[in-house]
Amino acid sequence: MRLNFALLLTPTAAFVPAARHATTAASTTLRASSDEYVVAVLGDLHIDPRKMEDYGTGRSHFLPIFDDAKSDGKGVSVVSLGDLGESKNCDHNPESDSELFAGTTQCHEMAAEFLGSFDAPYDVVGGNHDLEGLDEFETDEENLNTYLKSHGKETPQFCREVADKTLLVGMGSTLFRDAVYTSHEVTIDQEQIDWFENLVKTHPADEGWKVFVFTHAPPNGSGLRVLQENHVVNGCCWLNHSNEKQCQKFIELVREHRCIKAWFSGHFHLGQDYQDSITFPTIDPLEGPYPNRGSCVFAQTSVMRAGTSRDGRQQSRLI
Repeated sequence: MRLNFALLLTPTAAFVPAARHATTAASTTLRASSDEYVVAVLGDLHIDPRKMEDYGTGRSHFLPIFDDAKSDGKGVSVVSLGDLGESKNCDHNPESDSELFAGTTQCHEMAAEFLGSFDAPYDVVGGNHDLEGLDEFETDEENLNTYLKSHGKETPQFCREVADKTLLVGMGSTLFRDAVYTSHEVTIDQEQIDWFENLVKTHPADEGWKVFVFTHAPPNGSGLRVLQENHVVNGCCWLNHSNEKQCQKFIELVREHRCIKAWFSGHFHLGQDYQDSITFPTIDPLEGPYPNRGSCVFAQTSVMRAGTSRDGRQQSRLI
């Protein structure tokens, strides 16, 4: 199977929300009339309500692509890789000059409005900042429920059939206050891991299934470029970083289940033009487990807003 990835760069224009707010629930099915589809993959948004220009520009690049795809009967969809709000005070709450914007009800509602403005169904996975509404919510459960409600989700995970036997599958972080170590570890709970394992077992490659996975951070073993000083040493680099068994589970599933064709992640705020921004299966599975990456292409996704980039790149991905 051939995978086509494109980079979309962002100049300057204002974001104007569309009238239709298109959100999706978990396990929604969208069947295209063919096996052709277009998916926009958006990295960490870190929305600052005072600085919306770059989001409008990024959206304007996708809309004509979507219009063309829909006119041809292709399935279209948007996936956000989480970290929806800026982890700073953004002058958003007149009653507090210290509250962080990330994780608040206002943050999630604004993100939902933006993601819904692409005039296409969207899905989102939770990142390490999406339950950071510390002043508004006492518990992770309360914060998670607001996140889910704002985005029309029933569960932190999602599964969408974007074309015949082609699944978009996502899993999101569910801990912040209750994290064992750093709050910024991207933690996929055991219920989601079990759900994902069952999904790939019941959609085998030899029956023609293709699965595209979306998480905020990448799994260990992906081989993608990481930041030693920010994420590795602080135990928040890979999915479930501090739990060795769970951390290893994701790459084990990739090696075992050849239906997993691609895995998209963000988290590092790095551009997409490094040699290790995309990694590929490296050896025949008969030759051994490492550095075998199954049949999966791993893709790092950059950011849309200039102020959030670590290397000046502003890029999204298009499948």
